[in-house]
Amino acid sequence: MPNKIVTSPSGMTIEWFTSLLTEAGVLSGGRVERVELEPFGGGVMTNMVRAKLGYVGTSDAPASILVKYPSDDDGNFGIAQIMGLYELEVLFYQDIAPQLPNMSIPKCYSAQLEEETGRFTLALEDRSANTKPGTMQSTVTLQECSAALKELVNFQAPLWNSQVLAEFDWLHDSSRTLGVFDAIPAGLEPFLERFGHALTPEHVKLFESVLPLAGKWVRSWQAPTVLQHGEFRAGNVLFGITADAPPVTVIDFQTVRVGPPGVDLAYFMGGSMPAEDRRTMEGELIREYHQHLVDAGVQGFDWDACWKSYCEGAMYGVYLLVGMAGQVESTERNDRVILNLVQQMADMALDLDAPKIAGLL
Repeated sequence: MPNKIVTSPSGMTIEWFTSLLTEAGVLSGGRVERVELEPFGGGVMTNMVRAKLGYVGTSDAPASILVKYPSDDDGNFGIAQIMGLYELEVLFYQDIAPQLPNMSIPKCYSAQLEEETGRFTLALEDRSANTKPGTMQSTVTLQECSAALKELVNFQAPLWNSQVLAEFDWLHDSSRTLGVFDAIPAGLEPFLERFGHALTPEHVKLFESVLPLAGKWVRSWQAPTVLQHGEFRAGNVLFGITADAPPVTVIDFQTVRVGPPGVDLAYFMGGSMPAEDRRTMEGELIREYHQHLVDAGVQGFDWDACWKSYCEGAMYGVYLLVGMAGQVESTERNDRVILNLVQQMADMALDLDAPKIAGLL
């Protein structure tokens, strides 16, 4: 039997796909006859290819699947290992995805992790034919944002304050999250050297006042506790473009953790639209999000608590983008993208008086 874990396209053979899909239960009585591989993004920390497949003896198996595997850059691989990104996504698909029956996520055919080396392989449903990907530069419409926040409820509500989450030690390991936030204050000076000239005095004051308190903020998180995506933004969702496609499909679960519900909510709102649009739409959208929670059976989380969690969650983007900036090469394009997000997140935190509501100032 071929090794279940591959780290390059050379290992993705006819035999490998036949074994994988047979074990997944989608290739009974047939076999793979043809494989065509093509690059398919994957991001900085991972590689991904689309495999177009031809079969003998079956017509029901998927015409294509996506295979995700580690970055071949030693530096990026090391960062991913330290942050546990590969482990988190594999374990999400193994342990958590089955607990989310109403959430639109790609079907997982195989989720394999080699703990000794950190190597992993994910084989996922290819939804590219009837969806369009968001990007870090995407500006979502009111309808798209509404659909994304409804999908966020499908992510949060089933395991809201659930004891099921306590069963997974890997999910409750706070050392990763604390380590990330404890390192953020050291990034303030290089961040301002890189972007300070393009920020308003109010933005600079915000970063100078709250960045040293990143560790305090993350340690102040309180119930209710939900599953967090950690990077819930337009770039990590697929929007349906055909009648048979789900309105939103959520992808990339490399930063899942537990924490308050307002974090993912605020990060999507702040990072997916210009400040002017957010200011116009956020009242309606957060009301709608809260009603979806109520309809899903969430109790003990009234409107005031929801709004407070949203405002506190606005700090997340302020902190995360400083950490992100330190990991991304300074190019004209990269700096433009990051600066735009930084300005949007800073505007949001100031608009909502997030530092005060979060007890930081």
